[in-house]
Amino acid sequence: MYLIRCTEEGIIERYQELEKINDHIGKSIKTKSNLYKFSLQDFSKYLEINLISLFSVCREFARNNKTGSIINFSSTYAINSPNPKIYGGAHKDIGYSVSKAGVINMTKYLAVHLAPKIRVNCIIPGGVKHNQSLDFVKRYSNLTPMKRMMKKSELNGVVSYLCSKDSSYVTGSCFVIDGGYLSW
Repeated sequence: MYLIRCTEEGIIERYQELEKINDHIGKSIKTKSNLYKFSLQDFSKYLEINLISLFSVCREFARNNKTGSIINFSSTYAINSPNPKIYGGAHKDIGYSVSKAGVINMTKYLAVHLAPKIRVNCIIPGGVKHNQSLDFVKRYSNLTPMKRMMKKSELNGVVSYLCSKDSSYVTGSCFVIDGGYLSW
């Protein structure tokens, strides 16, 4: 996850990568427990990190900027349920999918209420290749028409577009970048 400062001229400042937020989820609640063993406390952590924290950042941006662009990141799992076959039969936690679905709805809400001065859009990436096992990469890749996982750099173009004046009429939109994963 990145914090990016956008203006009509495009990206002017890219802040440090916020790996610590993702690491927090990765180490604390990414247990892939089943529906009945998944605690309400863990469910709340997903909402707090993926939705409430994001809302707080978006609200502060809107308070402190008269114009601009907000780009939120969701997941294909906000649209379709995670496929247990990809995870070797394990179930990805429900809190992740629910919280990422909330990001999409929050994006649309903010787009309506912050327009016309601040545009709000959402990028919905598919699987990004990043330290997964070779077995996982193969299972995931077999389920995409592109037959591979995304490279992190492949989101740069859509981020640049959404930060530029070329997208001055784009708000409340969700851009699925998933190698065709949701097309099946």
